[in-house]
Amino acid sequence: MTLKKAWLVARKDLTVEFRSKHTINFMLLFAFIVLLMFNFAAENPFSPSSREVAPGFLWFVLLFAGLLGLSRGFVREKELGTLDGLRMAPLSYGEILLGKTLYNLFLLLLVELLTFPLFIVLFNYTIAGSFLDAFIVLTLGVLGFVVVGSFISAVILGARGREFVLLILVLPLLIPVVIPTIMALREVMVYGTPLLAVGQLKLIIIYVVIMGTLAMLLFDYVLEE
Repeated sequence: MTLKKAWLVARKDLTVEFRSKHTINFMLLFAFIVLLMFNFAAENPFSPSSREVAPGFLWFVLLFAGLLGLSRGFVREKELGTLDGLRMAPLSYGEILLGKTLYNLFLLLLVELLTFPLFIVLFNYTIAGSFLDAFIVLTLGVLGFVVVGSFISAVILGARGREFVLLILVLPLLIPVVIPTIMALREVMVYGTPLLAVGQLKLIIIYVVIMGTLAMLLFDYVLEE
């Protein structure tokens, strides 16, 4: 398996996406509307007594924005009838999965890059620790989300009501990364803990490694079905 071939798959999907911009626009619009609505819901949504809620809110905005576009990588192949061509291409199944994962990761990182500063501005939120540390924690959480979500989106490709099935399967599997990410974000954003002192990072990294390995091992069977 080579990263170069996986990147070719991701680049192909990104080229198609940025010609239409349907998925990324939908994800960004969702994140913006949720932030805007919550901003107007209360005069001071994150008062000193509720600052600890903010990291969880930010993470869930990204999480659900990602769920809106997560399945598009494989669904587009099925809709356009190019999935069989992808199977017959000189690519290993692992390279296909890695390419789709990189595609989803790129889109969600773009949403994160725009959403995180917008969150800070709209809510006038002061991060106790480093902005970069908080961004790294968010990115690791996003990576865990994308690794699992990309694999499950292939598993449910032939199912009816794919979007609902995706939610049912993905959300329970994401609990081991959702909770540590919220806790790590709270440590950095609320208490100002340095990144290397945040214990939950180890849990997130272990989760990414284990789930990534399982996805690679099982993907051959998924794509053959």
